[in-house]
Amino acid sequence: MHLHHLTVQVFGPFARTETVDFDALADNGLFLLRGDTGAGKTSVLDAVCFALYGTVPGIRPTHRLRSDHAPTGTRTTVTLDFSSAGRRLKITRTPKQERPSARPKSGFVTDEATVQLHQHTGTADGHDQWDPVCASHQDAVREIEAALGLNKEQFCQVVLLPQGDFAKFLRSDAKDRATLLRRLFGTDRFQELQTWLTTRSKDTGKKLDEAPTEVRRLVERIDQETHTLHPQDGETSIRPTADDPAAILAWTQQLLTLSQKASTAAKADAEHSDVAHDEAKRSHEKTTDLAERQARHHGARTRRTALDEQAADHARLREELDRGRNARTVQPLLDGLDRAAAALEEARVGENRARALLAPEHQQDDLHHLGVHLERRRTERGRIESLIPSERLHAELGTRLNGLAAKEQQAREDLDEAESGSPGGRQKRTGAPAPSTP
Repeated sequence: MHLHHLTVQVFGPFARTETVDFDALADNGLFLLRGDTGAGKTSVLDAVCFALYGTVPGIRPTHRLRSDHAPTGTRTTVTLDFSSAGRRLKITRTPKQERPSARPKSGFVTDEATVQLHQHTGTADGHDQWDPVCASHQDAVREIEAALGLNKEQFCQVVLLPQGDFAKFLRSDAKDRATLLRRLFGTDRFQELQTWLTTRSKDTGKKLDEAPTEVRRLVERIDQETHTLHPQDGETSIRPTADDPAAILAWTQQLLTLSQKASTAAKADAEHSDVAHDEAKRSHEKTTDLAERQARHHGARTRRTALDEQAADHARLREELDRGRNARTVQPLLDGLDRAAAALEEARVGENRARALLAPEHQQDDLHHLGVHLERRRTERGRIESLIPSERLHAELGTRLNGLAAKEQQAREDLDEAESGSPGGRQKRTGAPAPSTP
């Protein structure tokens, strides 16, 4: 991890905005923070820890990080520019803090903590460009832990050593120093490793004590499995005791040699058996092929005998074949005759259905009389169809005449009503003389 720039605004003892350029301080690879007590050395480290993890080392609350001397309208902000794991990141955090407001009853409003993480990318013209990565606390924690490989507790134990714990470390004895180092640097894993090694040593010693018994059991098992192996002439094989490792090794080596020789002999026997099996298989295939050929030959002779017995009937069958070939030429005529008969029968059925529709006096007439009757009906139909326009005109004139009669009747009624309403009309209707005018 390499720090580049740190900017704090009204953070801790700093009442204004302060900037630390670590690149300018680390030209020689190392730099020292020095100053009087209360000058703000620890606050610089607190600002680094707060920018990375949102909290400071120890148990101090984050809402007390704001400077008591800060202007009312200035918000506490920490910005850290650093590089780690091949990435250059810039993170800006603000803690939870209160600011004046005219709307709440108390006169103050609380702003929640915020975080913004950006990653540096170079542009084509050589200028710096910061691309946003995330703006949530959980995502920022994941990104920071992935870049540094440390969480907040590990960072404080490995990178930041609290000032009070360091003084306590210098004044403590060896036992307390070991306890403090174990707490600061998380060396409990080494204690666990020592415990594991002790347990492993005890387990190994126990297994070492049990080894002779296991070797004795293996020797008995080997002796049972190799009882069929016999040494060759001039060789001896005596099972050793479990207390003589060299004799056991020599004995197992001898058994291994005998096993290899037995395996070689078994492989030779297996190869000889394979050759004999292949020869037997080829002989079996030849025998099977010969048996199949003999069966086919016997079947052919049987069919030949049957054909010879049927040869006397060949002349009759040939004569029937010739008659069938001659009859094939008239088959189309027979088929046509069948189709004509079917058509004639269908025509008769149709004629019967048509005659059933005629009047009873014409159902037995021949075709000539039916034709004359049909022609007469067509002439009558033409005459009747020619009278249809006249009939339509007659009906239309009748309708108009009825309408005129109705109008005439209405006119007569209107006239009678008009005459009855006038003086002359009343006199005419009653027979009295009309009154004279003076």
